[in-house]
Amino acid sequence: MANDPIKLQTLPSYDLDDDDQVDDRSKLLHHDQDHSSANGSNIKNKRLNADQIAESFNCGLFQYLCCIACGLCFTSETMLVQSISIIVVSACDLNINPQNRMWVSTSMAMGIAISNLFWGRLGDAFGRKRILLTALSINVIFTVASAFSTTYTMLIALTFCNGLGSGGVLPVALAYEIEFFSRKYRGIAVCVSNGCWCLGSVYAALAALLIITPSFNITLGNTPILNWRIFAMVGALPPLIALICLSLFPNSPRFLIKQGQPEKTFRVIQKIHSINNNCRCCHRQEKQSLIIELSNLPTKEDMDNEMSDDYCTDTNSSSSSICDAFIRQYRRLYSVRWRKRSILLPIVWFLYGFSVYGLWLWLPTLFSLYSQGQTCGHFQSLRNTSYQMPGLNYSLSCIAKTHDTIVYRNLLLTGLSVILAEAVFTPIVNLSGRRLLFAGSAIVSSISVFYIPLANTALGLLIFSCIFIGITGLAWNILNVWTTELYPTQLRSTSNGWIHSWGRIGAMIGIMTFGFLLLLNCELPIIITGVACLISGILSLFLPDTTK
Repeated sequence: MANDPIKLQTLPSYDLDDDDQVDDRSKLLHHDQDHSSANGSNIKNKRLNADQIAESFNCGLFQYLCCIACGLCFTSETMLVQSISIIVVSACDLNINPQNRMWVSTSMAMGIAISNLFWGRLGDAFGRKRILLTALSINVIFTVASAFSTTYTMLIALTFCNGLGSGGVLPVALAYEIEFFSRKYRGIAVCVSNGCWCLGSVYAALAALLIITPSFNITLGNTPILNWRIFAMVGALPPLIALICLSLFPNSPRFLIKQGQPEKTFRVIQKIHSINNNCRCCHRQEKQSLIIELSNLPTKEDMDNEMSDDYCTDTNSSSSSICDAFIRQYRRLYSVRWRKRSILLPIVWFLYGFSVYGLWLWLPTLFSLYSQGQTCGHFQSLRNTSYQMPGLNYSLSCIAKTHDTIVYRNLLLTGLSVILAEAVFTPIVNLSGRRLLFAGSAIVSSISVFYIPLANTALGLLIFSCIFIGITGLAWNILNVWTTELYPTQLRSTSNGWIHSWGRIGAMIGIMTFGFLLLLNCELPIIITGVACLISGILSLFLPDTTK
């Protein structure tokens, strides 16, 4: 029986500086399906570009495994961020109080914001896989190290270093993943990987319920090992698993070609095709033949001509040339073609990060206050509240609160609300469009925030918090996919890193603002959060949609 050939779409080439060739629906990423497909005869002896090679990949077992591995990156990063908000209410031996509680979360956001600026560009230059493994290794090392913090200052410093690693995971993971998918499947693949971030929240809440709330005594010599330290060490498992899984995957064909390794590129393509065909054989489906030959692969010079100032083809350049290439790459983001989206996207990310992280990371504190009978309607200022007690290294009242399961149970329910929202709305992402679904989610989120100050019971706070966290989790998913699709391959890691950094700067300012204002008044930071969320949704309507 003859094998069916893999059909490749012949994609038109675009000059990255000619704005007339690309409309607001990003033709560079979503071409019409009317282009004639190439069969085996006219593929032979024809040079393909990196996008055409990606189009040759069927969505098979390799792509499913890649999607899961990149999804673990999202799970690990959410776990790390969520664990910070849990540690600050449970690390009773570090003398954490409402006045200084915000600094550990702020240090994480600051580290991510700073590292976003260079990790993305390094991913373009030295390969997504290498950068991902490096960033995840930093996460594992400093997460374990934070469990041995002896002072709050030490915890803040280690958390900042952890943030430096986290900044290189999400934007680079997105760029790495989509290089193994054809355009037909990229949207849903990135949505699924992004959707795994909610599993990190669920994992953190479950770990807190199982580790922090029980009463047990573990000592190392004469030093007691409190529950939160064990919780911190368990938090290193998701990035460690992601690190091990991604180490088994190859570099993308595009990067290998840019490094002048066509033989290795061809072996990777053969391996992907073999894995997918073996899966088809197990399901008694007809195998597909690989019609790409070594002669079809583009040369390093072809890739250089595709974008002449993409310095990642010359990693041996002088340091001054590398710096110049960094600057040129960021300047290209604000060329005529990309200027509108490069101005609006950072604002949208900043405002949305400000609103979501500001409230999300302070939810454990709000849940704790409401469980004690305080509400926004009858709020007692936290300014004069302290967990410290004379003569003791940590407060007995703080220890008692760590054994209260209400806070961690509520965090678990908010994490499950994200899974529910994504299960309902992710299948319609391609039908409704990225722009409409994100804008609608942001506006609904802002409305739910405005109702939180009206909640006079712990149950009311939980209901509106679940709505807010569930919808914003869905919106983050869509925004990540949308942002990735708005730029071409050559700018993808750089643009992701640059725009993500603005989201983290917004998160950092949001965490600090929410913390300072919460010391004085409960309603004010929540209202500001809702307004920022609403504005980000409205501004997103002026961006081009990438859904065909």
